[in-house]
Amino acid sequence: LQFLQNQILKNNTSKQVIQIPKLLKSLSALVTFRLGTHIDLDVDNQRLKVRSWSRDCLRYIQYFGDEQDQSELVNQGYGRVLSISFCTAGGKGEEQDYEIRNGLDRISDFLRELHEGKNWQPYFQPLPLLARRSEEQIEEEGANEEIEAQMKNNGDDGDIKSNANRVKAMILNRFIRRRRR
Repeated sequence: LQFLQNQILKNNTSKQVIQIPKLLKSLSALVTFRLGTHIDLDVDNQRLKVRSWSRDCLRYIQYFGDEQDQSELVNQGYGRVLSISFCTAGGKGEEQDYEIRNGLDRISDFLRELHEGKNWQPYFQPLPLLARRSEEQIEEEGANEEIEAQMKNNGDDGDIKSNANRVKAMILNRFIRRRRR
């Protein structure tokens, strides 16, 4: 996974990487690998690393990806995968402030880019249908309630609360955009 991360980062090869059959599906599966199962500290830490590296690979594909890459990510349930990274209810997801903050930050960036487009390489126009599908995935995962709970979390020097507010605003803006049509 670290090698894959480095390939994406060093060579900006997200396009080639996303072409690997079933890679996105495999990375998405690894993000949820044995969630909520605790055996011992060493095994748990290894699982946390695998999940974190898998999320990072998906994030880099999203970050460096073009319109087609965004579509592939949404089709593979990237909104759902991102939700898991900050959902802590019932031990469902990660319970570490760093992962919660990053999960909220990533989902905020992803939704913003889908709604507004990206003005740097690779450039793409707004993708409102993909944004809506991602928001539906987030809602289906039950993450909206978790976002509200995280809005009270002062962990990580208040960054979690701030990021949760940004995500909530992004999702609420969906309803405002819908009324304008």
